[in-house]
Amino acid sequence: MKKFLAFSAVMLVFPVVTVFAALLEGTVQKVDQSRKQILLQTDKGQVTVEFTGGTQGADKVKAGDKVKINYSEKSGKIVADAIEASKSSAAPSPSERPNAPGGMPGGMKDAPPAGVR
Repeated sequence: MKKFLAFSAVMLVFPVVTVFAALLEGTVQKVDQSRKQILLQTDKGQVTVEFTGGTQGADKVKAGDKVKINYSEKSGKIVADAIEASKSSAAPSPSERPNAPGGMPGGMKDAPPAGVR
């Protein structure tokens, strides 16, 4: 009984703070820099995510980006800790393809070395 009372007293003095951390994935619908909010379309519907000046990647995100957001719930709000844009599914540009047709980077045609015909 004494141990229980001692534990209860400690818990009253040092309350346990629970921070919920999770991951959201979706497509950015809108970014409002002045309100520091992102409207995200997920497979479960639209979610408003807040961010701070310390949120990694918040300055690079734009509408249309597919993102993964690590977040915490604070005061009932979703607050982003880090935002990571997913790789685009669009085809890479010719300069991004290392071995494009033609055998040279960026799709350049094979050219003989200088001075050789």
